Amino acid sequence: MDRYQFEDAISAYLDNELTLSERKAFEDFMNVNSEGKHLVDSIRANMTSIKNLSDIKASNSFMPNLHKRIEFEKKRPSKKIVNRPSKTLFGFTPLYASIMTVLIISFVTVGVNLWPGAQAPANTIPAYTGNISGAPNKTLDHPTIDANQDAILAEAETDSADTTIQKKKNFKLGNQVKFVKDQR
Repeated sequence: MDRYQFEDAISAYLDNELTLSERKAFEDFMNVNSEGKHLVDSIRANMTSIKNLSDIKASNSFMPNLHKRIEFEKKRPSKKIVNRPSKTLFGFTPLYASIMTVLIISFVTVGVNLWPGAQAPANTIPAYTGNISGAPNKTLDHPTIDANQDAILAEAETDSADTTIQKKKNFKLGNQVKFVKDQR
């Protein structure tokens, strides 16, 4: 038996509700631990002192008065409800109504500006129809790219996407560097 089981079984021990094996384990724990014996003795003394207290006499009208008071408290409203005119607009106070109005207007403005228009974009790539392996047939519905734009792209001196260009310099240090593993 551990301390927690001992403390849980104290009232059952004092009321003589433990089985013989439980009572034996309880008394063995109490004999080994003087603190447990002191705890049981103090609880027994408290129970004895409470039993020796004299009864308190109340007036004959105590219980009827108590019941009347309980009924009064049950029927009494918990809060006073005051009806005063409300200054709200659709359930919002004037401050929150103005904030909500600003938010709705800004949301609509941003939505209108982000919504795509009916006009086609200015620089679109021409759409091709037909067989992919064959020669493409240009559709005349879409504008074409200027030849001038191709010339601008061709004027670049080097291709920035070319990864084959060697940008590293090879240094020839010769006998100027001595490595740790070199044994000379």
